[in-house]
Amino acid sequence: MRIIIQGILILTSVLLSPDTTVATQLPLTVSQNGYSGLTVAISNNIVENVALIQKLKDWLTAASRVLYKASKYQLYYKDVTIVLPKTWSMQSSYKKISGLKFSRAHVRIDEENPVVGKVPYVFGQTECGKPGQYMHLTTYILFAGEFAGFGEIGDVFVHEWGHLRWGLFDEYASFEEAGLESPSAFYLEDGTWKPTRCTEEVSGRNINMFTGAPCTVTEDGIPEKDCVFIADKDSSATASLMGQQNVLKMEEFCDTDESSTDSKLRHNSQAPNNQNIKCNSRSAWEVMREHDDFKGNTPGSASIDTTPDFTIEVETDQRICLLLDISGSMKKNERSSKMYTAASNFLLNMVADGTSVGVATFNNKGRIVHQMLTISSQSDRQQLVASLPTTTGGTTSIGAGLLACITALNSSSDGLEGSMIYLVTDGEESSAPYIADHWGMSQTHIGGISRASGGQSFYYSEDEDSTVLTDVFAAAVIDTSSDTFIQIESKSFSLSSTQSFEHYITIDATVGRDTIVQISSSESNDIDISVTGPDQTIYTETNSTFGITTIKIPNIAQSGSYTVSVTTTSSIMIPAVLNVQSKVRVPGETTAILNVWLSDDTHVYGSEDTTVVYVAVLKGMAPVLKCDVVASLEGYNASTIQLHDNGIGSDSRENDGIYSAYVFSNNFKRSGRHTLKISGQNTNNRAEILKSKQKSNTFPYYSGLTTELVGNFQRVILSSEITVTNYSTTPLTDNIKPAKITTLKLKSVQLMGDTLQIILLWKAIGDDLDVGTASEYDLRISDSFSKIKQQPEQCAKLTNNIPIPKLAGSTEQHVVTIDDDSLTRYIVVRAIDDVENKGDYSNIVSVSKLTDPAWTTEAINTVNLTGTFVSGGLAIAVLLVMLILGLCLKVRLSKTNDQKKLINEKRNQKQKSGKRGSSKQHHNRYKYENRNNIV
Repeated sequence: MRIIIQGILILTSVLLSPDTTVATQLPLTVSQNGYSGLTVAISNNIVENVALIQKLKDWLTAASRVLYKASKYQLYYKDVTIVLPKTWSMQSSYKKISGLKFSRAHVRIDEENPVVGKVPYVFGQTECGKPGQYMHLTTYILFAGEFAGFGEIGDVFVHEWGHLRWGLFDEYASFEEAGLESPSAFYLEDGTWKPTRCTEEVSGRNINMFTGAPCTVTEDGIPEKDCVFIADKDSSATASLMGQQNVLKMEEFCDTDESSTDSKLRHNSQAPNNQNIKCNSRSAWEVMREHDDFKGNTPGSASIDTTPDFTIEVETDQRICLLLDISGSMKKNERSSKMYTAASNFLLNMVADGTSVGVATFNNKGRIVHQMLTISSQSDRQQLVASLPTTTGGTTSIGAGLLACITALNSSSDGLEGSMIYLVTDGEESSAPYIADHWGMSQTHIGGISRASGGQSFYYSEDEDSTVLTDVFAAAVIDTSSDTFIQIESKSFSLSSTQSFEHYITIDATVGRDTIVQISSSESNDIDISVTGPDQTIYTETNSTFGITTIKIPNIAQSGSYTVSVTTTSSIMIPAVLNVQSKVRVPGETTAILNVWLSDDTHVYGSEDTTVVYVAVLKGMAPVLKCDVVASLEGYNASTIQLHDNGIGSDSRENDGIYSAYVFSNNFKRSGRHTLKISGQNTNNRAEILKSKQKSNTFPYYSGLTTELVGNFQRVILSSEITVTNYSTTPLTDNIKPAKITTLKLKSVQLMGDTLQIILLWKAIGDDLDVGTASEYDLRISDSFSKIKQQPEQCAKLTNNIPIPKLAGSTEQHVVTIDDDSLTRYIVVRAIDDVENKGDYSNIVSVSKLTDPAWTTEAINTVNLTGTFVSGGLAIAVLLVMLILGLCLKVRLSKTNDQKKLINEKRNQKQKSGKRGSSKQHHNRYKYENRNNIV
């Protein structure tokens, strides 16, 4: 096998052993119906409590049983690794691992989210069928179990697993579409407002969650905003786990809505929930069957033991091997000196104290040039720098280099697991041993090797305006320590004696410790640099070494705007890169950070397929709203790509702190590998963080939402690489259609004489997906749900006063009048661009004349709710808390005193039948109290 490489590339790899690899999100495999590799990690914010380990085992054991039954005996958790933070005590039965696994774990146990509190959720779910980033649980939930009000522990976990692994969405009501009036807890059909549920066999009642009275409609003819559906605990419904899990018999996922499907499993494709909106009205099982977990999988025996095998690991300080290419091709374009400069900066300024670092090189042979050294002083750093290579020559054997690093890392009794290799190379393998000789990888480029080994790859184009060599090490060390540098800014520029450089940077109030301002240039001896602080203090004391001129701001840098001024005596233009880094002002406190991931790492030039870049802007776990996030392809003068958090097109939810954008073919100017540079900033003091208000005594998990200004800040981060194929200089044709509209809603429904007048709302999308302005709208109406779902173009077209599309993200409104014939009508809309590219039809909205007397004012009778409390997912207020974050949460009802008997009966039944259930000890410890429990 040959590895084809262009330019200088840095690859971050995490090695378990020579024949075992881990992934950036740790790998999860399926064999013989069992998941292997599930990792649950505990944050170092959690105080040591060994009882938590047993609680996690209880949860995963229960979840494994629930999953096996719900997946039709196809999947369970075969083995689970529980990772403890290094602040916890080491036991003889525990296994040591290098570094921080928490940031790559599938399930993370951490403090309460400041916005949603104790509520379990999955972070970073974006598209139907696509996985989320991780599941978040709190210690409160783990110890309280079902008495926390979220449902039985196995059901809670498997519900979240549906989000995390298979990309399923909630089947309960959703209110996160900010700015659009939405009765999504109900839909109007057959003369009544039906509750959002799956399946329709879930029985219950509709009440005002604050007054307890039966629901009524507003003057606009839609349900009052505080109306919720309360499912009966003893309902005979068995599906769906993505919906009303509070039902005692709930243990399966919904299937198709066809008549051949058992009615107890039949998906309610008309309900206006996120599963239908995001997944085109497909059921959970329709999505699950397309996942690789189920392809080619056959059911196992119903009687097998699904208890996972547990391994306990404890994190230790990170161990890194720096692997540098010294083959002959590194002489070209001063690659060797550039690598030397970047590696020196990494060792001197970026890698955290307490990290063990070794250095190895390779050409046709691999060599350890410095054994592993735990960094504790500046002299340790200088010692490592002194070992860096200064000569080049020979052929290239990346496999030999990797073997050398493995030998160095394996010198400790702690072993290899969790260790990292940072590889810098510029060429293809030309001599043995090849990577394939030892690892069996079949990838044809270094990015594939990176993914297979669980790392990230970054491409350096060698263009003068590229900042990758500065940025890449900063991106690589983010998760190697709890006290790493935060990259504030990186910027390329050129200067001469007649053209100086001046740039403004912002040091915000959460950072400022160990702040460094650096200029990297091959002509560093001819460069002068000064930094002027917000109080006009001028810093000029520099340290120049290895092509880097550094100014360190003493003590804690004052927050505010700094001016960086650079001059030179050179008469020729000198290329240079500015880099600014700082640490959090107080160790352990939160600051604004950027997390970036891609929907795909390959792009076929000229195709309709697009890559989506996602950037989460967070302060701790709280989303940061209204900041400016842009992406640019490094290495050439490409246009910037603006990311949005507006809930249309590529963006799954508005105002959740996750910004996104499509990367189109016209953003690229060549084939090969590319790296996206992300800049997130707030320079106009507009950005806000979401936070909760004072908690309600009535609803302990409902606190409402408010915002507070977060202050000005700047951040920079790199994405992993994107590989472009089939590039052509032939002008592109416009084959990108407008995005699907997923925000169609009813604003009002009123009977006006003999006609029914309805007002529709939706958000405008673009000409190309969610960019620009579409040319026209196409609205269709039908009295057949199946026809408008399957053959919308054959339905009647609405033509009266159709609005002209506005700019993407704007709110559209349209009035439709239909004859009062008591039929239910179904409406969809799509956008069309200027070359007749037609977007997909929207989510379906149903409407009919309201004839159900239960929704009239005269039918209202106050209901006594003493001892009965509304649960989380169905409550509008609670949903505002949970869903605004872009978190996938679950629906539960509280367990009240009058329901305790049902719970005990079910527990007894399960213990007799061997079905999942909590231990007696668990229930004795957490006695039920007369309190309100909300999800």
